[in-house]
Amino acid sequence: MKDLKITDEQISDLMVTALEGGINYWCGKTEMKKDVLGIGFDGVTLADDEEVVYGSDLIAKGGTLILHDAESSDKWELNKEKFMVGLEKVMEWGEFESIEELMDEHDAETADVLIQFAIFNEIVFG
Repeated sequence: MKDLKITDEQISDLMVTALEGGINYWCGKTEMKKDVLGIGFDGVTLADDEEVVYGSDLIAKGGTLILHDAESSDKWELNKEKFMVGLEKVMEWGEFESIEELMDEHDAETADVLIQFAIFNEIVFG
């Protein structure tokens, strides 16, 4: 299932689902990783007319989102490369035949599993 074609908008949609209901029971907060100067975002190069306002858009733009555990000081970094690993695994887990099918049928659980595969390489919570 290599070479999955997914748009930035689809990545952002999956991230919205994860952040607004999928991972809330184990992830207490998220923060967008800043660059070394603290004025932009690590790994993100934007065109003059672009901006990143929401964490859900950051992964698609090549940035890093820091996920904080709800009950400890543990934290993990999520970037597009890790997201794509999670995407491939969730496609197998959910037996989705295509990105379009995933987008039509995904829910909070699917988004949660995708993010867990991305950062843990397995389902840890839930």
